[in-house]
Amino acid sequence: MILLTIATAIQFIVLIGLAVVVLSLARQVGILHERLSPAGMTRAQREVEPGQVIPLQTLPALSGAAVDLSGRHTALLFVSAECPICKSVLPAFEDALPESGYDPFWVADGLPGPSGELPDYSTFARDQRVDEDRMLVSQELGLTLGVRQIPALVLIDADGRLVVRETLSGPRQVAALLSANPSAQPA
Repeated sequence: MILLTIATAIQFIVLIGLAVVVLSLARQVGILHERLSPAGMTRAQREVEPGQVIPLQTLPALSGAAVDLSGRHTALLFVSAECPICKSVLPAFEDALPESGYDPFWVADGLPGPSGELPDYSTFARDQRVDEDRMLVSQELGLTLGVRQIPALVLIDADGRLVVRETLSGPRQVAALLSANPSAQPA
């Protein structure tokens, strides 16, 4: 009987110890979750909804030219130099553009990659055959438009209204989005 009491007491102590370990691990997971949240998500920023006018500004292109996005039907494809899905979406974007009527621009955020270095967007533009006058590097544009993941497609009409903001999962989605939004198609 005494051995049974001792065994029960030891099990109870081990159970309390395991409960303390689980609670401390749950606390650490919560702390890591807060620290690793994306930069765009931590800002208390009002989300731009489709139909709202976007304050478009003049943005720098990779070539150094200033690009004014106002007054035109614009298709913005947000990409990254290290993103394999972005590279698979680029040909579909270029193929769907002629019949869409949208003026295309590729947008990179200009943030350091996983290695801590800035990606070489000039090499990326050359490898993907993107005109450097059409490659914009702007983190603020993505934050303004509410782009949280890449690749993302943003369509803006000539009045500066947001038509579509969609995270892309593959090449088929690009053509569907561009053809489903005929506001820019020529009459």
